[in-house]
Amino acid sequence: MKHSHVSTLFAMALLVLALFPAVGRWRETSRMTERLGGLNVAQSLVKRDVVSVPCGCAQFAPSPDPALVVRVQENSALLASWQTVGGCGAGSGGGSSVGLKWIGRNVTGGLFNVQEQDSYTKLGSSTYPEYNSFTNFLITTDIGEKWNIGVNLPFVYKYLVDPRHIGGSGVPALDYTNSGIGDISFIGTRKLGRINSLLLTAIVGIPNGTYDARWNAGGTYLNQTQQIGFGKPTGSLILDQTLDQVWGLIVFGGSAAWRGGENKIHNYRAPSGTLYGYTGYFLGPFVPAFGLSVTGFTGHDRDQDADQYTPYLTAAANLSIEWSCPWVALFLGASFPYGYDRIYKDDNGQPRSPWRFQPWTVALGVSVAPF
Repeated sequence: MKHSHVSTLFAMALLVLALFPAVGRWRETSRMTERLGGLNVAQSLVKRDVVSVPCGCAQFAPSPDPALVVRVQENSALLASWQTVGGCGAGSGGGSSVGLKWIGRNVTGGLFNVQEQDSYTKLGSSTYPEYNSFTNFLITTDIGEKWNIGVNLPFVYKYLVDPRHIGGSGVPALDYTNSGIGDISFIGTRKLGRINSLLLTAIVGIPNGTYDARWNAGGTYLNQTQQIGFGKPTGSLILDQTLDQVWGLIVFGGSAAWRGGENKIHNYRAPSGTLYGYTGYFLGPFVPAFGLSVTGFTGHDRDQDADQYTPYLTAAANLSIEWSCPWVALFLGASFPYGYDRIYKDDNGQPRSPWRFQPWTVALGVSVAPF
């Protein structure tokens, strides 16, 4: 292609990008004007001191922006974000990262919101892989217009391919499975701001999952990543800010996580902090979303006092698509982290790169509002 043709196409692309916000604002203004024609906003403000939005998500002072009322009516109830799905480490509530977030429209009409999310992560080496599956049941309910509380019930299933490396030379490999209820988490969210666009969430994990499983009676403990619990309480604080745009939503924020410290069998998980941003585009009932998250750790995790090759820093690209109607919402997403572990030699003393892709995660979720 000639250079002049490339320049022309580049100029046209810049023109389209420049016109897109103006066209979007024009379309949104026309749509809002049409809808506001059927709303007697002024009359409702005269008769009542406070206007409650029908969805019950926010209250306004006597002089709200009419356009804001329309936007809140359409998009107010956001699905509660999942702190993390799958990931390394025991259980599914370790708080190691923000991971995949569900930021689309919520289902309506129920006393409780129930989200069920299945995630899959492959750990270990190519020769001895470990297949981890997490099924989380998140049950939440609103208390008034400013509080939301809930509980997350995780079921963990781990399939380990010849983890003791006894296969070969005519000896059959011996695979293992480890499954059960992981560490349960209790969640509380405070909605802040005039339209509840700022969310402060606290998560406390209860150490009920088995953290000291052994290969056999009296044998050695399974590796930390092969356990289904951790044996110590965990805690996280998450701050989310939602920006409502003409074309969709932008969510950004941060989290700090205490991942349990050291348990009774000398396994250790380091504290972490995460910054993230997500954007979702409204395409009718669909919401495709893209996010970036950066997580830092204070040190390596340890298994039986031995350092593991866990990262000090990870950056993850998170892709998802959501579909919803008033009574059910569906979610499909994947996370692809890349990390730095600060280890320059392998177990044999040979040089290795500290930069590498971390285990990826895929997740499928469904949300309903029963009762």
